[in-house]
Amino acid sequence: MATQQPTELIHTTISALNDGGVTSIVPVDGLSLIDNWLETLDDSAGNQQVVTSLRELKSQLESDAPDPVTVKTILLDLSEQLNVQASNSDASIREPLRDLSNAILTLATSL
Repeated sequence: MATQQPTELIHTTISALNDGGVTSIVPVDGLSLIDNWLETLDDSAGNQQVVTSLRELKSQLESDAPDPVTVKTILLDLSEQLNVQASNSDASIREPLRDLSNAILTLATSL
């Protein structure tokens, strides 16, 4: 699969989260989204926390019995990290990142 542009991937992720949230996203779908993000993001210092959270979330989803509390904590951390990223980003990506952060927060609070 070709790597999506960040804004396209943001919209794809938001759409997946908003179209039913946790009830419609199965771990395989989540893994695919996470893999797309890991391919898109580089390991620069500015992305390191997000990359680490995504890897932790992927590990949970790949396990036989993901821990709901751990998954919720990772999602809450990821939402906060994206808010920080949004604050430090260009205006063109700021709102999409905030929307993504809010969609992840909504998912986390529904767990």
